[in-house]
Amino acid sequence: MYASIADRWLRRTGGKRLLEVGCGYGFALSRLEQRYETFGVDLSEYAVRQAARFAPGSRCLSADIEQELPDELTDKSFDLIMAKYVFEHLERPLAAMKRLAKLLRPEGVFFFSVPNTDSLGAHLKGDQWYARKDPTHVSLLAPRVWLEYVSKAGLVLVKEASDGYWDFPYIGWLPTWMQLPLFILPSALACLAGREILPARFGENLLVIAQKPIDRRR
Repeated sequence: MYASIADRWLRRTGGKRLLEVGCGYGFALSRLEQRYETFGVDLSEYAVRQAARFAPGSRCLSADIEQELPDELTDKSFDLIMAKYVFEHLERPLAAMKRLAKLLRPEGVFFFSVPNTDSLGAHLKGDQWYARKDPTHVSLLAPRVWLEYVSKAGLVLVKEASDGYWDFPYIGWLPTWMQLPLFILPSALACLAGREILPARFGENLLVIAQKPIDRRR
């Protein structure tokens, strides 16, 4: 789904260069590298080595985006930056977002996802919610805070969406098999469509699409 969304926005804006932050093993990049010039960064050197196998046409680098970015990634050089399941792991997500935003060309797209602390799942499951069970999630922030960060990073919000409810069971007294069609169907449809079609509050993760504005002072 994330690769499809990135592809659609690159087509819409006519972009050619993409950077995935937290690229992991490069599975998303492997779906995009035939059409675009693709780059990836990940904190894990092992993940970067695996990305070289699964996405051999992409340039993947090991880097801690909270500290500094590799010299190969230059300012105003990317048409789209994608960061799925990244910022919740950072102690200073705003600083990282600002650093990454500098890499975007004017009208470039910034596409990221973070756990949605306002989701139904977060309220129903409490400490058992998927995002709260991961001790590496050090920045579980409210959606309004993430949107404030978008503005503070010099970006303009274009769209909010979600990935649906998939952290079931949600209702303790109802058998899981009965909850599947109720909760998983919208998520499955969104994945199959490859689009950000679900409302922002209708899912476990908040999907944010923003753009870098043109500097009209020049």
